[in-house]
Amino acid sequence: VEEPQSGDVSVPQPVRNTSVRRGSDDFADNSNKPSSENSTAPSVSDNHSTTATTRRRSSVGSAMKGSIFRRFSFMGSQEGTVETATDSGSDRGTDFTSSSGSNIWSKLMSQNESLWDGVNGKGAFEDDDDDSLYDEDANRSVNCRKSMKRCGLTWWWETQHFFSTIVKYPHILVLSLLTFGVLCGVGMAAITAEKENYIEKQKATAEFVARETANWFKDEFRRAMLPLYSVQQGVLHSGYFDSLPEKIGRYPNLLIPGTEETPFTMRNVTGICDDRDMINKFRSIVRPVNKDNDLDGIVVGYRLFPNNVACLTEPHAQESSPGFNAMDFPQGEALLASDNVFGLDTGSTGFPLWKMITTDLFINRQFNIFGPFNMAPMTELICGHLAIWRDVDTTDVVQDTLNVHGTEVEGAWGFVVNFLDWTKMKDRSDIYKRFADCHLEFDLTRVSGSTVGLDSASLAKSENADKLTDKNAIFVTTDSLHGEWQNKVGSLNGWEPAWYPGAVAGIVLASFILAFLTASTLVERQLHRNLLYKVMPRRAIMKLQRGQTVLEKFNLVTIFFSDIVGFTNMAGNMTPIQVMKMLNELYTELDKLVEKHNVYKVETIGDAYMVVGGAPSRVPAPVAAERVALFALEAVNFVRKFRTKEGNQIFIRAGLASGPTVGGVVGRSMPRYCFFGDTVNFASRMESTSKKMKIQVADITYRLLQDAPTASFVMTKRVEGDIVGVQVKGKGHQTTYWIERAGPRAWDSYVNDDPEDVKRDVETPIISSKKSKENYGVKEADAAVEERNYTSEEIYDAMSSQDWENLGHASSSLVGATDDSYSLGFRAGALLEHHLLCVLQERDPNAEMSLSTKIQLNQFVQEVSETYGNAKFHNWSHANHVTTSMNKLLAVIQEGGEELVSLNSFSLVFAALVHDAGHTGMSNKILKDIDHPLSKKFDDSIPIAEKNSINIALNILFQDNFSSLRNAILPGDMDKIEFARTLFQSILITDIATPDRVKLGIERYKASQGNEDPDAGLCPLSNHISDLFDGVGLEESVKDEHPDEFVVTSSGLKRCVRNEHLMLLSDVGHLCQSWENFIKWNFRLFKELMDCYRKKLCDNPRETWVQGQIDFFDKYIIPLVERCRILFPEEFSEALLTNAMNNLKLWTIFGVQATNMMALGVRNDEREDAVLVDLYGLGRDYLERIESKKSK
Repeated sequence: VEEPQSGDVSVPQPVRNTSVRRGSDDFADNSNKPSSENSTAPSVSDNHSTTATTRRRSSVGSAMKGSIFRRFSFMGSQEGTVETATDSGSDRGTDFTSSSGSNIWSKLMSQNESLWDGVNGKGAFEDDDDDSLYDEDANRSVNCRKSMKRCGLTWWWETQHFFSTIVKYPHILVLSLLTFGVLCGVGMAAITAEKENYIEKQKATAEFVARETANWFKDEFRRAMLPLYSVQQGVLHSGYFDSLPEKIGRYPNLLIPGTEETPFTMRNVTGICDDRDMINKFRSIVRPVNKDNDLDGIVVGYRLFPNNVACLTEPHAQESSPGFNAMDFPQGEALLASDNVFGLDTGSTGFPLWKMITTDLFINRQFNIFGPFNMAPMTELICGHLAIWRDVDTTDVVQDTLNVHGTEVEGAWGFVVNFLDWTKMKDRSDIYKRFADCHLEFDLTRVSGSTVGLDSASLAKSENADKLTDKNAIFVTTDSLHGEWQNKVGSLNGWEPAWYPGAVAGIVLASFILAFLTASTLVERQLHRNLLYKVMPRRAIMKLQRGQTVLEKFNLVTIFFSDIVGFTNMAGNMTPIQVMKMLNELYTELDKLVEKHNVYKVETIGDAYMVVGGAPSRVPAPVAAERVALFALEAVNFVRKFRTKEGNQIFIRAGLASGPTVGGVVGRSMPRYCFFGDTVNFASRMESTSKKMKIQVADITYRLLQDAPTASFVMTKRVEGDIVGVQVKGKGHQTTYWIERAGPRAWDSYVNDDPEDVKRDVETPIISSKKSKENYGVKEADAAVEERNYTSEEIYDAMSSQDWENLGHASSSLVGATDDSYSLGFRAGALLEHHLLCVLQERDPNAEMSLSTKIQLNQFVQEVSETYGNAKFHNWSHANHVTTSMNKLLAVIQEGGEELVSLNSFSLVFAALVHDAGHTGMSNKILKDIDHPLSKKFDDSIPIAEKNSINIALNILFQDNFSSLRNAILPGDMDKIEFARTLFQSILITDIATPDRVKLGIERYKASQGNEDPDAGLCPLSNHISDLFDGVGLEESVKDEHPDEFVVTSSGLKRCVRNEHLMLLSDVGHLCQSWENFIKWNFRLFKELMDCYRKKLCDNPRETWVQGQIDFFDKYIIPLVERCRILFPEEFSEALLTNAMNNLKLWTIFGVQATNMMALGVRNDEREDAVLVDLYGLGRDYLERIESKKSK
């Protein structure tokens, strides 16, 4: 260790220090604490002296070489002792006492290097200067591996984060896919257009080459046939050959015997056609003609056929002459060699070729070109035939006519033939090179012209022409002297350009890259936005971006402060990294609670945590106070279970205060959204004067919590000895309260006390809470405040104890019928809460329902109520009446001695509440008739409204914010099966307007009365299994795990019939209750149907209303009651039947009058309560008269 340099500051003597709280004016106040908790406060100047000394020590250490541990060792060796901070109980102030190593700083001074081992590995804080000199290559290798590992881990976490963000924010995926689709679409459109243009160009090139080649041949044929015309004219006008026809004569002159029966009829022209003079004369005509046309050997020979008999040939066999080579001319055994055809009578022979040629020449009178054909030693030949006509001598008609295959042709002399070397013509045309240069294949064929099958239809084709198809080739048709030609031209690779697949891949890849970049940009923007919104409110960010000053005033907010008790001692016994990890684990969970309760986290300062409710998002002051208080309770409960990794428990203290404050951003660099004002200081002091694991609230916060909208808080005054409250610095003595616990607030505590604001039935009183609205739903520990409202159990007891026939009558404010949505929701929530608690206690007798489950249950009921519309009958009020009826029926069954299955009872009450959710006020038939959107969602076999209600209820239940409620109801697969089965069975059966469904329900009832295995076709859920599974999140594997649950059995059918009949009876329960209940709901159903009639959706219900109700009683209600006898005690079953018969009797008497009163009320738009008073009177007056007669 180096010695200190001259001029270094000597080590000062130990001094005492004091801690400073979160503000310069916020020193720990110990004046109100017991003497054991107070500590002697040193002067601030001592603290400054210590700070300056520390800075000088840092200066000394920075001049030293070696590791940071050596610096600490140097400092420790000079001082010998240091001071340690100990927590002083509930206060955060600290005293310094001499010690030898009770905290982190003393350990550092005592050269305990192992203390830092857990920070970043052994020796993480040591300098690398000395060690790196020994093995530089090894260090480089290690660093390289670390860098690669770090890079790989970074990529992996970034990828996970990227995809998790996309999943969390689906709009990013949608926009990215949209970008990909648009870019792909635009790119594909562009390259497709370019491809089509390329294909058109390729096809145009192919067509051009094909036509250019065909035109070359066409011109060449014309050139080749011109000498034939010249020879024709020379023969005709030279006079040399005029005698030949006469010498040869007409058929059968000079006929060689026996040839007439062969394909080749021959004449003996010896001495005529082999005359040397004739041969020379023919040669004298042919040679000059051929020479003048300069055909360069394309024309290889000529023949003369006087009287259509083969006679003269040039060049003659075994002879050569300029322009001709006799060896090139056909000879030998070839069919058409000159020696073999010498004397052939083509006009009389039956050979098809010559018959076709002579027919074309003399009968059709057209030029004839035949070929190509092979004739040894020539490879390919084309021959042209031109008829020779003479002037007709009228004096010798017979002599001037020629018989052509039985047809006398007048003026025919014969014909002349020339032979073209097709191979040489093709070579001269460069046809193969033309197409090869354009990378094209071709197949040139003759599709019309002189042919009898002896010549080839294929004129020329490339090597790979056979691979051409209709897809990769085009057909080019041209005309020539040779007939109609067709050239099949194409490319083996097709017309599509070679670059197209690569371009498509490039477009897709580029689109993907750009879409990925878009997604990355959106993800970064979203993450940046999320980070900004976590740092400060949106409004503040917008103002800062516009360069405006962020300053907001809030009239009444609630602020929460907490800190960790004994944090100083705790931190002194932990490494810094352990402290950070512990705080991070703790405050991460508290951050989740912040999001859960929708409050605003302001900041964390060391171990302090600050939360605000009512700002920056403004909400009513009671709502803000409730949110912060619930957050505080849950935070304390979490900390109570929290343990550090070392197993140590920590404790916090918390304080709440309410009042005005100002929020804003101060400065431009590192901006933070802060709150200023006396309320902030007051909340801080509520925390600092609080106690371990306690929540202290100021008086104004206490008053706000009494008006909390959804939760009831149990709060007690802070009393220590005979002192109420606590002394607060700057505030004096304050009355404060402890928050003990909270529970859900009763629904009826917020019912309006103004009669004009509550729509209710004429017999219904307004349910109202105590005027003070204090301490709802709990018995306060403080005897001074002893008011109580109704609990859920009290509501359940009151509603269950009602008489069946008088359900909803105003026997008490708890059960009186009302249309107030809040009161109805409160009652429904109370019934569900009771049955759910029974479910929980059936699983575990000691189970209690959690606060979050209770709150979520009430929120669920509220959300369900919002799905009910403004229908007159199928509305929230009717759903509650059905729910109340179902609850009463279950209570009757239980009173009769039957043990209920709690989950089944809960499911039935649940089903009754939601069975008409989303109802449109129109029947399923009307929905189908008008092609309503709901009718398109389901098959014709599925009841529309009923299935829609099931979907709505399950969709709400499976929202994320109902996880606690869902877990309480459906913890396992069997619970899901039972719940879903009951829900589907009981709601689907309520489609009583479909006769087949009613009939099937009756068949199930009859089958359930026996013990035989029922028919599988009776199962009402056979068409809904997949929906049932999807609705409650069951996997297909459940069928294999619980096969018995998906088989129709006798016991299962009995349960199904029970569920169906309980729901059916609850749904129409008003018909089996008092006259008042029956007529009220009858009137509402009448109004609902009248609404449909006014919209021209159905016929006028008034016309059939009276008899329709009578038939409904006779054919449905009374048989239903009779079937339900198996469910209830005999006395209750008789009461059901009696009520139904009484209502039928009264309706039979007063139905016409009641219907007229209803119709008049609807037409005049009268108040419902006024009409109901008159309708009630019809039955009441009659019953009173009957009772009077009986008494007399």
